[in-house]
Amino acid sequence: MTRWCWILVGGLGCAGAAVAAERLDYPVRPIRVIVPNAPGSTTDLLGRIVFTRMSDRLGKQLVVDNRPGAGGTLGMEIAARAAPDGYTIAGVAASQLTIAPHVYRKVAYDPLRDFAPVGLFVTAQTALCVHAQLPVKTVRDLVDLAKAKPGQLNMASAGVGSTSHLGGLMFATLAGIPANHVPYKGGGPSIASVAQGEAQWTVPPLSAAMPQVRAGRMRCLATGGDRRSAVTPDLPTIAEAGVPGFRFYGWNGIVAPRATPRPIIAKLNRVMGEVLGTAEVRKLYFEVGEEPVRTSPEDFGKLIREDYEQMGKLVKLAGLKPD
Repeated sequence: MTRWCWILVGGLGCAGAAVAAERLDYPVRPIRVIVPNAPGSTTDLLGRIVFTRMSDRLGKQLVVDNRPGAGGTLGMEIAARAAPDGYTIAGVAASQLTIAPHVYRKVAYDPLRDFAPVGLFVTAQTALCVHAQLPVKTVRDLVDLAKAKPGQLNMASAGVGSTSHLGGLMFATLAGIPANHVPYKGGGPSIASVAQGEAQWTVPPLSAAMPQVRAGRMRCLATGGDRRSAVTPDLPTIAEAGVPGFRFYGWNGIVAPRATPRPIIAKLNRVMGEVLGTAEVRKLYFEVGEEPVRTSPEDFGKLIREDYEQMGKLVKLAGLKPD
């Protein structure tokens, strides 16, 4: 992919809802945006780029309400119970809808039934990265080395059940190599471990790896999406580099409580799409290694369902039990 992803909203039903939305006297007061992460987190910062500019276009402020805790499930529970009137929405990361429900025993929301998808606003590309001194230049080189030296290459992750854990496990399984998983306490320490040579490879968010790559301490071999990243178009995808079937990346989007009126969903989606279409916002996301994405609510809902099923299979493969 050489440009940011642009998925057009189609269909007479969508068009009709959008027209109806324009007739709404909405919003008439500020909109609360629950972010199930701490202030300053990646999810928080990526969301504020689009929330601030949506406020300008809607004429009412989108007020961020950070509700971190329990892998984001606390904030999602609050969002699920909110009145479906368009004045509470949630800015979510993929893990809160597709991973957390599989790894936390007491989750008081159904990710597939309790929310109305509004739309994506960014994809968080993953990348297969190695220590800079490891004698590999391609994905095939890494696979061959891991097979030649069984048990000697360690995979770092941000912790058990993290996206880098599940992404790395998926890669190892499809490539037919041992994972030799070494969990760290967070994404920063896990990336630093590969940069320092304590571990040899990892599958982190591309944006998180880029500082170490630019410093010459890590090398990225490929990215994890179904298309090449617009941020690093010269890197192949893992699938095209020799591991067919690999597709693993994160995303951020907006959801609303179930039963939020369709015209409100359509208006929020349209305004968000206008913001994502500006050169300013595309530039801001590209600078931090992320790709702006514009989708319909229907396409976003389909992605949530597909990723929820995929993550469930990976959690079982990892042998994880709900806490």
